[in-house]
Amino acid sequence: MGMTNFKFFLFTAAAIFSSVFAHAQNYPQRMHNGKMCYVYTVEPGNTLFGIARQFSADVNAMRSANPEASAGLTIGQEILVPLDSIDKRSAKNKDVKLKGQYIMHTVQRKETMFSIAKAYNVSLNELMESNPDAASSLSTGTVLKIPVYKSKDADPINLEPARNDTFVVHQVQSGETIFSISKAYQVSQDSLKLLNKGLPEGLKTGQWLVIPKYNESFKAAHQSKVPVGPAYPSGRSETYRIALMMPFELYNRDSISKHIELGKNLPLLTEISLEFHRGVQVAIDSLQKLGFNAEVYVYDVGEDAVDARQVTKRPEMKNMHFIFGPLHKASLAVVSETAKQNHTYIVSPNTFTNEIFESNPYLFKAVPTKETMMRYLATYVASTHQRHNVLMVSSERSADAPYRNIFKQFYNDALKLSPNTFSDSLKIAVRRSFDGANIQANLRRDVLNVLVVPSNELAFVSDFMTRLSRLRADGYEVQLYGLDQWVGYDNIEAEYKDRFKLRLVVPSFTDYNDAVAIDFLLKYRSKFDIEPNKMNYGFMGYDLMMFFGLAVLQNGLDFTKELDKLQFDGTNNRYRFGHNKGMDFENKAVSIIEYSNFEVKRVN
Repeated sequence: MGMTNFKFFLFTAAAIFSSVFAHAQNYPQRMHNGKMCYVYTVEPGNTLFGIARQFSADVNAMRSANPEASAGLTIGQEILVPLDSIDKRSAKNKDVKLKGQYIMHTVQRKETMFSIAKAYNVSLNELMESNPDAASSLSTGTVLKIPVYKSKDADPINLEPARNDTFVVHQVQSGETIFSISKAYQVSQDSLKLLNKGLPEGLKTGQWLVIPKYNESFKAAHQSKVPVGPAYPSGRSETYRIALMMPFELYNRDSISKHIELGKNLPLLTEISLEFHRGVQVAIDSLQKLGFNAEVYVYDVGEDAVDARQVTKRPEMKNMHFIFGPLHKASLAVVSETAKQNHTYIVSPNTFTNEIFESNPYLFKAVPTKETMMRYLATYVASTHQRHNVLMVSSERSADAPYRNIFKQFYNDALKLSPNTFSDSLKIAVRRSFDGANIQANLRRDVLNVLVVPSNELAFVSDFMTRLSRLRADGYEVQLYGLDQWVGYDNIEAEYKDRFKLRLVVPSFTDYNDAVAIDFLLKYRSKFDIEPNKMNYGFMGYDLMMFFGLAVLQNGLDFTKELDKLQFDGTNNRYRFGHNKGMDFENKAVSIIEYSNFEVKRVN
């Protein structure tokens, strides 16, 4: 299949890409003492007993393969599960995964609460307490939380929850409060809540908490350090390790499975994540033919910063070359800091205008900022319409003020190189200026009137275009410029867009007649037997992977030294990366699209 050099390591998100969720075959394998083993990375709250039950493996065989586990598990530790210790019949007939100290068991046909409690050797009362909703109604496909830490047939050492050097794990006892626990561990209540998803329901007896352990080694490892300069890796790597951190939302895994079976639409973030991942796969297939080798690690990372931090503590993260994602700002902040410490390039499919990212010389923002787009639009209008009557139309809304101010500043700057025949500075009009006698004070019949409307307020935009439509009989020729969100304004009539030769500044654009886009679509359809959706994340995953794959093939991991020479025109995105005000990189490539003859085309 031409995939011998391309390896996928599917961790948290592995269930998405398999017909069976969270089964052992989704884990990487390793030879140990002559035996093939699955490799499982320990997460907070995990126990050796729970891991064994997930794999339907013999816990004693696992202790033999992992003698260091006798002293307790460590978060991020790799545990070997010998294949020959697995009860294949049991593994085949159950669907389970670990979540902290619990096993998440998917109910099979004919199973009852009693039979499940017996299978895991926990009391029926404990099972019902952990699953109050299922106690009265149990059906096939229901996911139950099995409190395996209360199992009666387990050696206590095998029930010891995982911990690490920077965190301890505490099981809540009867009568304990957030205040008493924070006081006992000498941490703030805010820190306690932050590391435990806010504790919206308070504490429950038996619940496990992650407690920060502020010892000297922890402080030393986490002190903020500002590097003198970026220590970019040099030379080429035989195999590039790539992490995809996307919000697959696997807690919806049952509904995802049913949606796929019934051909229904998936949850939005799940669909976006799958699309991006598929695009990356298609790109790597193409890059392989050029000699590119990759190991791809996939993680389910949403907006929860605590979950994101746990992913960054996995041992493989220290040797990662690229990270794509996360999509949420809070998670990106956490992962960005780790990437900076590990000298790992991190690529954000979204752009967040926040100074906390500016000091990271390994961060690439794939989408141009609003400031970059407005700056480009101002320069483009000034140079393209020197002999035309140019006006900026103000909505007078405070929310649009940043757009107006940026456009005005950079348009006036651009006039120094591209002077306008009719004005030496930007002329500004408001909506009421286009009513009645006011029209003649702003528009001209002898030249093209170029109206720039820096607003994303649908009501204002729609009303203004309706007013403009009345000018047609008066002999005014108008060309209209707007912002990227107008693309989704379906209630603006296509006739208006065409009549005013509407042009929009957008971060990306797909020309379905372009040979590159057609080639991608053919490969995508062939590989997945579906079409990429309209969110464009499939295109983005492909384009980003192609850009960075080609960059390292040509220049190795120190490709940033040649970044000004690396330009790429993809299926949906064009990439011209440059420095921002800080040390991070931003894609400066912007597209101007035009509606003409009821078609859309790029004009820049």
